Amino acid sequence: MVVIMKKHSGNDTEPLGTHKKRQKYLRWFFCLILVGFVAVLYLNRQWFYDYYRGITYQPTADMEELRGNLGLTERGKFLFNASQPELNNDENFNIHCRDEGEDTAILGCYTEDTIYIYDIRDEELAGIREVTTAHELLHAVFARMSADEIEKLRNALNIVYEQNKSVFDDDLEAYEEAERFEELYVRSGTEIKDLPEILETHYASIFESQDTIAGYYDMYNKVFREIAADLGRLTEEMKAIDAEIEQKTNDYEKRVGQLDANIISFNSCADTEGCFKSDAEFYARRAILVGEQSALNVMYDEINNLIDQYNEKVEQYNNDVLHNQKLNSMMNSSTKVKEME
Repeated sequence: MVVIMKKHSGNDTEPLGTHKKRQKYLRWFFCLILVGFVAVLYLNRQWFYDYYRGITYQPTADMEELRGNLGLTERGKFLFNASQPELNNDENFNIHCRDEGEDTAILGCYTEDTIYIYDIRDEELAGIREVTTAHELLHAVFARMSADEIEKLRNALNIVYEQNKSVFDDDLEAYEEAERFEELYVRSGTEIKDLPEILETHYASIFESQDTIAGYYDMYNKVFREIAADLGRLTEEMKAIDAEIEQKTNDYEKRVGQLDANIISFNSCADTEGCFKSDAEFYARRAILVGEQSALNVMYDEINNLIDQYNEKVEQYNNDVLHNQKLNSMMNSSTKVKEME
């Protein structure tokens, strides 16, 4: 019997333990991949969270229209959807955005990663929902900015504040120091046109036209500016008329007093024989008194006309106040709007 021996090369011989070492290396390799994957998830957890919320967001038709009106960039749309904005009536809005007992006009809020907008539908306040939505969206943007990103905008925002104190009024003083800068950032992006270049560039990453957003703000604030201007004009006019009424009334009362004294003197002279030297003197003095009486009657009518004008101004002023109150009631979710006749 012939036995055929198979020849083995030295390279074919596998040292003892090599297979176990390979398994060990693979385990380490997969561990490194897993650690890297977890690290990526952790470092980008906000993006993944926003992505998930964005793809699960189902906006209403009204909210889709609002989103379109804002003219958002891709980043703006991403953060908009991630914030899952809702339009709420007063009852639902108050659940999300109001503290119990609070009675100020709140138009929207960004809380628990969600934007809530008070659904105001009035032609005079057209644009208010767009501005409010953009305002709250910028709160969402700010919440995702790093400290370095915020610091780069600080000087420019402080310049905007100094240039627009009349626009911001004392509103920013109502905020705590930590929140004041964020509110300045948000309001600058929604209310002010012609911003410093660094801010224009920043807001352009969210809105295709930041001026359009500020235009919505001008649109709905126009009615309030007109009312304020009208109230100021009426106040000045009423002051002028009131001063004229007071001056004419004082003159009238003095002349009436003088006329009464002159009439007493005239009647006394008429009762005294020989006091009037002639009939001509009698009728001349009498004519003077009658003329003064006629002049005072004209003056009396002028004063009454001024009073009528003043009362008309008061009525206009009160109508403006009621109009302003009605608009503010519409903007206040804690107040049921009542029709004012």
